[in-house]
Amino acid sequence: MTAPGLADVLALQRPNGAFPSIVGDGGERIADETCFVTASVVLLLAPHEAARPACERALDFIERCEAPDAPGAFGFYPADGSGPRVVDRLPPDADDTALAWLALLAMGRRGVDAARAAFRDRIGPASRRIVPGTAPPWTRPGAVRTWLVEQGPRNPVDLVVNANVAAFAARIGETGHAAFDGACDSLLAAARSGHDPRLCGRMMAPFYASISELRLAVLRAVALGADVLAPCLGWLARAGEAGDALRPDQPLYCNQHGRPVWRSPALQLARGFAAAHPTSGG
Repeated sequence: MTAPGLADVLALQRPNGAFPSIVGDGGERIADETCFVTASVVLLLAPHEAARPACERALDFIERCEAPDAPGAFGFYPADGSGPRVVDRLPPDADDTALAWLALLAMGRRGVDAARAAFRDRIGPASRRIVPGTAPPWTRPGAVRTWLVEQGPRNPVDLVVNANVAAFAARIGETGHAAFDGACDSLLAAARSGHDPRLCGRMMAPFYASISELRLAVLRAVALGADVLAPCLGWLARAGEAGDALRPDQPLYCNQHGRPVWRSPALQLARGFAAAHPTSGG
């Protein structure tokens, strides 16, 4: 199979700058546009100068996902209510906030000082100082809850989210923060536990439909300087073949109860392009 080219990826970008996703299975598929997918694509394309205009348009979309009442925090969808969306009134979350900032930093749209303030003021308070007895056994103090507002039992510690938080912290030099320590400690505890990630995926990453996303998130975190997470990679080699992430129909993420499932051919094409065109900066 021929590796996808940049033009294949850019052809899927929407006029508003978003890279699209699809929600559901079979004949029930719905078009969607999210900060998560758009930021993920930008991170893959940012090292390529030819992609800069498309990435700048994508950042315009990402910035519209910033919470107006919590500057520095980002949500799944644009805060103005525009564009397609499957779920309404979602609060900002640590996952989108981490990925949005990584994309903004990668393109030079915002600076490190602003990113550090956002990390401390928005993600920092979601760091769980006390681990409840109902938490999975690998959860450690300091791990970050998913939503940046109190959601009770609907606000679990997701290891993919925490890997993205660790990546963000490493990128901006916040590796001394309790949220970085808690995220990394939880991931390392999961790796040492001996649990098969393929069998425990729903517990480890309740907002993700494929545990292979955990491996990709940890790889990115290590590449951005979270070297402490390198021991997780051998354990995560069992989480799926590296080629899984390149399949157009690969499941990406989901609601906490497992449905519906989001997919994004645009993101899979971007991953294929990035794999075929590695750069020293990527």
